[in-house]
Amino acid sequence: MARPSGLDRVVVINDRSAKIGGASNLAILSACLLQNAGIAVTYFAGDIAGSDPPTFETINLEAQPLMQQGRLNAFAGGLYNRRAYTCLNDLISRADTEGTVYHVHGWSKILSPSIFRALWPVRDRVVLHAHDYFLSCPNGGFANYRRNHVCPLAPMSIGCLTTNCDKRGYHEKVWRSARHLLREHYYPIRQVAANIVVVHQRMLEYFARGQIQPANIETIRNPVEPFLNRPSDPWKKRDFFFVGRLEPEKGFEDAAIAARLAGVKLCVIGDGAGRARLERDFPEVVIHGWKSKEEMRGILGQARALVVSSRVPEPFGLAALEAVTSGIPVILPDTALLGDEIAALGCGLTFQSGKVETLASGMRRLAGDDMLLRLMSMNCIRRSSDLAHTPASWLDALLDLYDGVLKRANTVAIDAETTMTGDFSVAGRLIDETR
Repeated sequence: MARPSGLDRVVVINDRSAKIGGASNLAILSACLLQNAGIAVTYFAGDIAGSDPPTFETINLEAQPLMQQGRLNAFAGGLYNRRAYTCLNDLISRADTEGTVYHVHGWSKILSPSIFRALWPVRDRVVLHAHDYFLSCPNGGFANYRRNHVCPLAPMSIGCLTTNCDKRGYHEKVWRSARHLLREHYYPIRQVAANIVVVHQRMLEYFARGQIQPANIETIRNPVEPFLNRPSDPWKKRDFFFVGRLEPEKGFEDAAIAARLAGVKLCVIGDGAGRARLERDFPEVVIHGWKSKEEMRGILGQARALVVSSRVPEPFGLAALEAVTSGIPVILPDTALLGDEIAALGCGLTFQSGKVETLASGMRRLAGDDMLLRLMSMNCIRRSSDLAHTPASWLDALLDLYDGVLKRANTVAIDAETTMTGDFSVAGRLIDETR
């Protein structure tokens, strides 16, 4: 798509300016794609500037993520980061134009709800990108982390507020709920329709449960680049792989237990707080740690299948699609939003979320049937193109989104001007009548 008329600049807003996965990778990719398309970009980030400066303008607040701050600072700053508000408000005051779009990717790790106070005056040109569920659910996952199941409750209902679902304790749930209320106070998306992007259409069900106004919600799937430069022959390989953070919600232990039950080898690409536990309790698991894209290509060439064992309803599942587009079949939980599609295309299997035995059964099935693996791999290559965007088509989708946002904002401005002119006309007639 051509550059939308009237688009002057895109301000990309995200907690991090480093490629650490998830929303940060996509925020940085969007900035690079827009810059390369000749569109001015300002990247507003909460963290410390990296040693490799980008080509676009970057504003860094030089702050640490909440988990790396002292408890009191994290408690207060996570609710309201005064510097984030001041700096973003200053940027808007001195550089805003009618053609500036503000695109928020991530705010919960550093920036806090304070940014929404700064953004409210320009809300008609703000885009909120829902890489997770934080706009609707206070713990961001629609999951009860204590019981390891998907949460059925309405966000911020009495049942929600009185349930200890947080992985760190009820005090954290109370804090997250307070933060959610603050965000809604500064940017009330329950009362006023906002420009929201969801990454899968099934996220709309979860946003409806949170009573978010649906008028301007659009679905734009994430861009995906395959793990491998060219497909391998997974039916000739034996190793199963888990790719992701070693955190409880990602279900890394479930993958390790299931692999042991199925009698198959599990390899892990990733790191996190659970690594020590994995090394201690599952010495047979091969842990590669974090790897670059290039390093992953060499390792994943030995993959028979990828295991996604998340305990939360994954909105997109990037690793699953990076595998499928490489011709590598996947096993994923039935709560993953992509699960039904991938299974229907014959690109993998689903298992009952949280049930390790059903995951082990799926791994056992794929381990013992080379013909099935070969068929699934062929399906992956032939049928996976519609599951996600390429970087180029994602850029087109973003530009189309911005065009719609600016047109709506312009319409609102014209309506407001017309209303104001009408009010002045009425006032003028009243003055004349009193003379």
